[in-house]
Amino acid sequence: MRRNRLLYGALTVVVALASLLYGDPFMYMTLYVLVAMPLISLVLAVITLFGLEVSQDTAGKIVIKGEPNQYFLTLHNKVKVGLGSVRCLFLTEQFAIETDASDRLIDIRPFKGPYRLPVDFTVNYRGMFQMGLKQLEILDFLGLFRIRRKMRTVFEIVAYPQIKDLEHMEFAMHLLSKAPANLTIAQEDYEDYTDVRPYELSDPIKKVHWKLTAKRGEWIVKNFQSSVLNSMAILLDAEKRPLFYENSIKIEDIMIEYTVAITRFCLRQQMPVDFFFGRNIRESGRHIGDFDTIYNVSANLVFNPDEFSVLDALDEYLNETSHNVNVVILTSVLSMPLYDRILNATRFGHYIAVMYFVPESGAIDPITGPVFERMQASGINCVKI
Repeated sequence: MRRNRLLYGALTVVVALASLLYGDPFMYMTLYVLVAMPLISLVLAVITLFGLEVSQDTAGKIVIKGEPNQYFLTLHNKVKVGLGSVRCLFLTEQFAIETDASDRLIDIRPFKGPYRLPVDFTVNYRGMFQMGLKQLEILDFLGLFRIRRKMRTVFEIVAYPQIKDLEHMEFAMHLLSKAPANLTIAQEDYEDYTDVRPYELSDPIKKVHWKLTAKRGEWIVKNFQSSVLNSMAILLDAEKRPLFYENSIKIEDIMIEYTVAITRFCLRQQMPVDFFFGRNIRESGRHIGDFDTIYNVSANLVFNPDEFSVLDALDEYLNETSHNVNVVILTSVLSMPLYDRILNATRFGHYIAVMYFVPESGAIDPITGPVFERMQASGINCVKI
């Protein structure tokens, strides 16, 4: 733009000198045009910029973390004589959303449009993030002026967690492998079944519900009452740590990811799951068909600094049970009261494992460090992730 101004100014000065020296009417007319054109160009640029109507959409406002998606920006040229080059500046939470466009340039031409721009993006973490058009910037057709227009067309993208196989999460597999639950196939009381579900390849033939199979025209099997300790309770700590926003998002993301993976693994192994989060969220799954419910709940969880602590959740769960249980606790905070409660519960025959999630740096704070070391020294199955 600076070069355009210098060249245009030099051209105007040359024509003005030529007009004075020669006094030719044609030269004076050229000078008048050169003086008037910047004003005309500026007016056209302003009209074009504020005459543009913007619409935005995505293939879906709910996306899966890590999967490629597209965002679409459409500019409608309501002023048919609009003319200029428009630069679109996008707003994204850069740590969470990767995109192939920090800005895009569109040449607006008279009687043309609408102009539709596809922008590829990927969300790196589970959660709710903002994306959209931050600003429009137009350069007039002479390249002498740049005008900006702030936009408020921002919308929210909801990212669901990835579904990973637990076999690839070494620490989690290590914890579950020590549980007294049967992780291959539940021992069940075949005299009492609780509900039915679609047949899976791993189901034995004696579980087939023959009457319902014949009626529906598809294979249906029975879920029987468990006769051994073969269920898993997953307690996800709902308290939000006092971290920077980015670090908080990252640690919550991986906690949710492990929760989803453990839930899916247990249900695929016909191991019932009870999921607890905070004060009010309680979900149960008895077979793989229930996985979507817990997955959708996990995807929309909101951590809160004033929420029900995982210690309270553990106390409440253990007080409600009359038999020994398997529990996996996922938390980013360890405390001595939690340690004491877990140690006491294990002495009474409960199996309680702890997955302790630390910030990305891997550092353990001075308060939590001794608790973590004490858990390991006491034989509590606690791993740092």
